Amino acid sequence: MKIVDFAPGHIERAALLARQSYDEERALVPPLPEAPSLPSLEGYAREGRGVAALDGGELLGFLCWDEPQEGRFGRCRGAWSPLHAHGAALEGRGEIYGRLYQAAAGRLVAERVFSHTITLYAHDEAAIFSFFQNGFGCRCVDAMRETHPVAFAPRAGLRFRQATLDDAAALARMRNEVDAHLHASPIFMPSFSHADAQSTAEEMKGGGRQYFLALLDGGPAAFFRLQEGGENFAANEASVANLSGAYTLPALRGRGVATGLLAFVMDELRGRGIARCGVDFESLNPAGRKFWQKHFGAYTAGLARRIDERISG
Repeated sequence: MKIVDFAPGHIERAALLARQSYDEERALVPPLPEAPSLPSLEGYAREGRGVAALDGGELLGFLCWDEPQEGRFGRCRGAWSPLHAHGAALEGRGEIYGRLYQAAAGRLVAERVFSHTITLYAHDEAAIFSFFQNGFGCRCVDAMRETHPVAFAPRAGLRFRQATLDDAAALARMRNEVDAHLHASPIFMPSFSHADAQSTAEEMKGGGRQYFLALLDGGPAAFFRLQEGGENFAANEASVANLSGAYTLPALRGRGVATGLLAFVMDELRGRGIARCGVDFESLNPAGRKFWQKHFGAYTAGLARRIDERISG
């Protein structure tokens, strides 16, 4: 096996490998769209941000990454390999990914890029184990479901509706409580913004995001935020709506409030002709992951590794 720079001549075969990996995952997670459009790989080849594994001229695998950014999971530069930007033949997949990452990591660390992240398919055990052995751990997940009805037992005093601008102050308070929750153990996820009624109202006026509320005895008990577009090409399909934020008051967790709100939103989406709903969530969040994994099918695992920057002196 020979590792070389990812080049234009590799694109056609690489796209086939990426599609093969998606089809493997869809066979295990049927709610995924049947034939989404995968983003182009041309930019990676043109800008020299990738490596390829060859055997006698045949492309066995490839691993590309986006332009490194400052502050991606730490006070350092970080690079991310999206879901469509890598792939490997099924036979020997773990070894192929291991060799690809060895070459990629060497280049990235030489450029002082110390935070490495990759989105893999949730059921690709060979790929996940290869990166696990290379020091990666899971921190986020993408999941999807069809907008079929959700079983829910109604309770007195609980109702649901789409939020209006009059709800902006209550939504802002809950958004800030989300950030406080994400700051706490075991998540430790920093936030660099503070929501208020004005900023929340402006977000709602923009039209790209919608909020839905659960109210218990007339008071806000939980919210879901819905938006167009998601974290990867499957989530960006026209048949998919995406949840990008959620919160339930701590005292009401485990009492069916979030399940009822999910049932309401699925009914709303189905009425709009939307067949699927996606969500991305932090696997580090114990309460959140339990809820989402119950109602959605996970199809990605977002893995991360932080290199000790002292290696560069």
